[in-house]
Amino acid sequence: MSAVQKSEERREFRRVSDAIALQLQVIDEAANEQEYDAPELPDYPTHVVSLSPNGLKCYHSEAFNEGDEIRLSMLFFPGNLRIDTIATVVNAGEDPTAGKNDRFFAGLAFKDLEEQEQSGLLDHIDQVARQSFGGAVKLVN
Repeated sequence: MSAVQKSEERREFRRVSDAIALQLQVIDEAANEQEYDAPELPDYPTHVVSLSPNGLKCYHSEAFNEGDEIRLSMLFFPGNLRIDTIATVVNAGEDPTAGKNDRFFAGLAFKDLEEQEQSGLLDHIDQVARQSFGGAVKLVN
């Protein structure tokens, strides 16, 4: 499959802008990290992201490199759906005109979401899409 076909396939899914609680941590393979204690997340949004079932784009205070493996902890509102997963940085860059807390951006592709997490995420995205358009959205598969 060509890169264009893969990109088009990824774009089939809905994409919404959403405010979530988010914590990111680069996985240090050299440190051979085996255990991970999921962080406490605040009960309010910390980041506005562009969200899809395959991943998200976010702005952050620290730079990431393409190919980095990232531990993500996400809390979605208002349903308090929490997902802790790993993602790969598929694109990254810097916006020198942005503020210090959102100077860098990263596109992250989720890895190995469990079926229950994928389903919850799809439901959340559908809910955000309906709210964004006052319920006047017909969602098709």
